[in-house]
Amino acid sequence: MLQAEGITYQIGTRVLFDDIFFSIPDGAKVGIVGPNGVGKTTLFRMILGEITPDRGEISHPQNCRFVHVRQEMDDVRKTALDLVLGADGELTRLQALLGDDSPADENQLADLYDEFAAIGGFDAEARAATILSGLGFSGAMMRQPLGEFSGGWRVRAALASTLFAPSDCLLLDEPTNHLDFETAIWLENHLRRTNKAMLIISHEKSFLNDVCDHILSLRDGTAQLFRGNYDTFRSTFESLQRAQKAEGVALERKREHLQSFVDRFRAKATKAKQAQSRMKMLEKLGTPPPPPAIYTVTFQFPPPAPKIDRRFVSAENIVLGYDGAPVLNGVNLQINDGDRIALLGANGNGKSTLAKAIARQLLPRAGTLEYARSLKITYFAQHQEEILDLSKTPVEAFQALRPGQTETQIRSQLARFGIIKERSLTRIGQLSGGEKTRLLLAIATLDQPHLLVLDEPTNHLDVEAREALVGAINGYAGAVLLVTHDLQTLRDTCRDLYIVDSGTCRKFSGSLDAYVGWLLERGTDPGGKKVGKSSQPRAQKETPSLAERRMEEIGRQLAEGTSALRDVENELANEFKEETYQKFLRLQEEVQKLEAAYMELMSTI
Repeated sequence: MLQAEGITYQIGTRVLFDDIFFSIPDGAKVGIVGPNGVGKTTLFRMILGEITPDRGEISHPQNCRFVHVRQEMDDVRKTALDLVLGADGELTRLQALLGDDSPADENQLADLYDEFAAIGGFDAEARAATILSGLGFSGAMMRQPLGEFSGGWRVRAALASTLFAPSDCLLLDEPTNHLDFETAIWLENHLRRTNKAMLIISHEKSFLNDVCDHILSLRDGTAQLFRGNYDTFRSTFESLQRAQKAEGVALERKREHLQSFVDRFRAKATKAKQAQSRMKMLEKLGTPPPPPAIYTVTFQFPPPAPKIDRRFVSAENIVLGYDGAPVLNGVNLQINDGDRIALLGANGNGKSTLAKAIARQLLPRAGTLEYARSLKITYFAQHQEEILDLSKTPVEAFQALRPGQTETQIRSQLARFGIIKERSLTRIGQLSGGEKTRLLLAIATLDQPHLLVLDEPTNHLDVEAREALVGAINGYAGAVLLVTHDLQTLRDTCRDLYIVDSGTCRKFSGSLDAYVGWLLERGTDPGGKKVGKSSQPRAQKETPSLAERRMEEIGRQLAEGTSALRDVENELANEFKEETYQKFLRLQEEVQKLEAAYMELMSTI
């Protein structure tokens, strides 16, 4: 489907690709991995024709349709639903032709309807709504102008339009960014079931394992394609490294043996011929290729000081919010030394609000929030980059906070977060997003806190850095409260799960995998029990339940109506009759009414 043939590309003196070759099979779902800055996004731009390699070419079938997430919105007055439907140009064209100015000629009209049916035009709105709903949009939100949404929600709308658009290959660059854990699980499941080729840049190991069947590894100017998911790639890559290292050791031993023979016997007439032969063998031996380097980074949180033996935090019936109505009511939560707590729930439900309150960044409106005496808390927020002075180096940033420390002491602290000498003396504005995140983590833990409150700390971190963060969290002697959409990080670190939704926070008694299963089933855990206790009054719970049952009934009717409509379309395609055409129009109207009813009910739950 896609081939790179001798691609070379550099920016200034920095070589991103050095004569790389790879071939992507038809229908493959390829995860593109590598440290920050190796050229993953640059490769996407080459595929799309936005930039040209210095040498070599990328080739693909002429009619291959690549679709990627657009960064700019043409018209923010459009609704999210209109944006998604507009991603199908053929659908838009046929809708215009079948509008008020539709042709009077019955044969032309029948042909247009036949084309419209062939591209799934009659269920297009339902398909678009399903994708938007999966990405977190309610029925009412789908009808709102894009200009009313934040940047994160606009990115979701753009992603929805990419998933809806007709394509042969999806190009997705960090598709789970701006998504909460719950929506990321839906996207992962959707992509796994989608039958088309994909190239996906991602730093989430669980996502790469569950979605991808090939991994394209970019590092040190090279590119290598591996069959299998991320875990298979890592195992294969490490085996390859060990084999090449062993080959190098064996070759070096052989070289030493030959050189020893030459040194001992080259001056002896009786052995001169054999020595000469060994010298020729040495010349032909050459040098072994260096084994592929495994990029590693290590994080280390400093130990809390001094030790606190009593309960760290106790929240009793606290009410949290900003202006207007409260975000959370009646929250009860205790945090003890050594706890690893994850806050789960869709964006907007109050996870960050609760994290801020625990970190003393937000005062409760009511209730009691108590802290152990001398408790030190670190708060890492997902939008903290603005606190960094981009004109300073990491060393200078630390010196401003710790003027009494030497440069050697500061560089030692930075090295605990993978910021080595060269990068510690580079202006912060020139650091990658991942390096800035590491710097913020280093700054946040300077005071040796007892409790880490981490809100989306994995953003901008590559796979290896996320693994390093997991190691740091697990090796940390204090307590951790974590908000993240990265399934692998949650799975590897947190024991206690709390769901933040319906205006409150409740403990989830099952495992993280049970919670994922519940999300995919939308409402029950694998045992069939409702998850947790809802704070909603009974009458409020019954209304969504009735709406859901009605939606299920309309869904069945919609499926039957769409099937009948297609049968009539086939009849019209074989032979156009006025009575068949009238039946087609009646069925079309019924299907449209059912779709409208379905969308209206969706907005109520």
